[in-house]
Amino acid sequence: MISQLVAKKAKRNTRVNILGVGVDDVFLEQAVDEVFKLAKPPSRGKYVVTVNPEFVMLAHRNAKFAQILAKSDLATADGVGVASARLIMGGKVHGRITGVNLIENVCQMASDKPIRIGFLGGFGSVAGEVAKRQTQKYPGLKVVFAKPGEPTISHDLRLKKEFDSVGRVDVLFVAYGMGKQEFWIDRMRDKLDIGLYIGVGGAFDYIAGKKFRAPVVLQKLGLEWFWRLILDPLRIWRMRVLPVFAILVFGDFVKKKFS
Repeated sequence: MISQLVAKKAKRNTRVNILGVGVDDVFLEQAVDEVFKLAKPPSRGKYVVTVNPEFVMLAHRNAKFAQILAKSDLATADGVGVASARLIMGGKVHGRITGVNLIENVCQMASDKPIRIGFLGGFGSVAGEVAKRQTQKYPGLKVVFAKPGEPTISHDLRLKKEFDSVGRVDVLFVAYGMGKQEFWIDRMRDKLDIGLYIGVGGAFDYIAGKKFRAPVVLQKLGLEWFWRLILDPLRIWRMRVLPVFAILVFGDFVKKKFS
């Protein structure tokens, strides 16, 4: 079933299958253009996922999560592991598209358009700080929602009332973290007047200045993951799946190459 969804999506975009998870073979500029197409009124309930190796491995363990990823309207490669795997499995595009990339570029492009933007997630006042910084950077940006929210079902009704009070949101960036944000989007996307949801993980912290991205040279070398590990050693628990991901990708490549 999941492989059929990946194949169906590939008819619309060039989507590369990485261990059963489809990732679109697109440049950043193409991804941003697609965001505006998907968010255009009266579109509702579309969503973008930013896939890293942890996403792929979680999809292996959780069929529901795998289905959510497969039904996404755009899946970008967030993480050097997924970007490299995409090339190995036949993709053409080099590089990755992070949540920070999407926020910055979408907000810049939206600043001179009648696009209503929202920021949901993060801790405390982080969403508000992101909204403040983006509107200062792009004065024409129309931010209509910026709150931490809560991804639990018990909070859904209250959050729905808050969204209903501001009216339509064309693009909502959701920063609840891997898994939580995708399950929340899947649960709420038909209940709110939101054109497009984009899951961006921990991107709010970097834009708000709560955390600092790796130096550009490390980003270009694909070592941003190492920088994050140095700053937050507890990430090693999440990153333990990376060697397994690499082995599985190599095995799948060999199988397809010589079958």
